[in-house]
Amino acid sequence: MNIFEGAAILGALAWMPHLLKILKDVLTRPEIRVIVQRTAEIGYTPFGPILNLRIAFSVRHRDIVISSIKIRLKHESGEEKILSWQGIVERLAQMQTPEAGPIPWEKEHSVLAIKLTEKEVQERLIRFQEDDYHTNKETYESKVAKKLSYLKEKGEYNPDDFLQSEEIKDLYSFIKHWFNWKQGEYTLIFEVDSPEKFILKDNVYEFSLNPLTIELLEANKELIHLAYEDQLKIGTEGYKPHQINWNWTNPVLKKVT
Repeated sequence: MNIFEGAAILGALAWMPHLLKILKDVLTRPEIRVIVQRTAEIGYTPFGPILNLRIAFSVRHRDIVISSIKIRLKHESGEEKILSWQGIVERLAQMQTPEAGPIPWEKEHSVLAIKLTEKEVQERLIRFQEDDYHTNKETYESKVAKKLSYLKEKGEYNPDDFLQSEEIKDLYSFIKHWFNWKQGEYTLIFEVDSPEKFILKDNVYEFSLNPLTIELLEANKELIHLAYEDQLKIGTEGYKPHQINWNWTNPVLKKVT
């Protein structure tokens, strides 16, 4: 062995720890498997398109923190929309009562990040909504808030008159025209973000909405003005809030293999 061959061997050996670390990271990269409830809950309210889903995550190799969960919905027509997590309901325990039997004890909180562990599979109800809807809605709500503040400062605020104002009518119109659920087949794709690299499995599902379901959800548009009426008139003497029953649908999810 000459001096050049020896130097090459020493150079290769110097790289070995780095290569072993890369190999270890690849072999032990966290694997996240998405486990969903058989059905989703889909609706439409003043919060726009809503998809609520009970989800559990199974993790292998090591714990991992995830910073975002989104759902990409692809309609058979080619139209796509993104729904992101807006809140999480976590089941903490189950209480037994003599009157009603077992009642789940759940806690709802806003989301920034969640930690997934190997030791346990935690079930969560995650509420997904459309960010684009809320971004655009803020423009109309801002105009409503300014007009409301102006009238109250002048002492000219009257709930019934305000509910007929152009600002409120524009807000109603925006909400009703954003309705974008369609009949047909949807592909649901979970998109998960984390500071770490990971492998995501079982994250693609399908479901369908039929014409009757769409008609049921569209009926919610006619309840929107009642929701705002309650919000603006609550506390007014003699006013009784409406009992608003939003329509929901529960399509069956089928895993795409």
